[in-house]
Amino acid sequence: MRISEAGNKRDFAASVIDGTPTMEDIVQMVAELEYREEIELYQLQRRSEYPELGAQLDYIYHNGVDAWKTDIVDPVKNKYAKSSIDADELASRRASALAEYQLEEYAKAITRLQHCELAVGIEEATEEIVIGIDETTSEEITETIVTQEAVQPVDATVEVRVESEDGETFTIETVENPLITKDNQERAAAQAIVDATPQAVIDTYNE
Repeated sequence: MRISEAGNKRDFAASVIDGTPTMEDIVQMVAELEYREEIELYQLQRRSEYPELGAQLDYIYHNGVDAWKTDIVDPVKNKYAKSSIDADELASRRASALAEYQLEEYAKAITRLQHCELAVGIEEATEEIVIGIDETTSEEITETIVTQEAVQPVDATVEVRVESEDGETFTIETVENPLITKDNQERAAAQAIVDATPQAVIDTYNE
């Protein structure tokens, strides 16, 4: 199956890698498979250009094999020259694919970390702005505006009902608010991505 026909390219790439590949492995394999597909395109182009087999056999019958090679085969081969994998180009494509993926993941992680931390909330932020000049005193007239609305933290804990195994009785337990648990997990995952991102990728993001 060609990668262009595989639907989800990353799923297809994962299926051809032994073991348990990381997403970094997968995006590099996608780049490699796409490059190999480009290289092998000449084969498809040649096949589409050749006359039908019956027409070729008829040409050989009337004109001979040498004339068939000269008149039919060679022009197509010259038009669509055979290509081969270049190791440096392959390495470059894999590296570019990895850097692009890391940049995308870093940007998403930074955005996630900029979200309000649910357990903490956000304090109101204000700013003094000049809205005019007092004609009598020539002093600036200022006004305080809110630049960031306050966001209250969510409750640290919630009470949940825990039923007994037989379902006859239950108890009320206090647990960490699931919203905070989920928020902390997502923030930790985003921070891990940021910490693992190469400096060169971070520099590209900050350009």
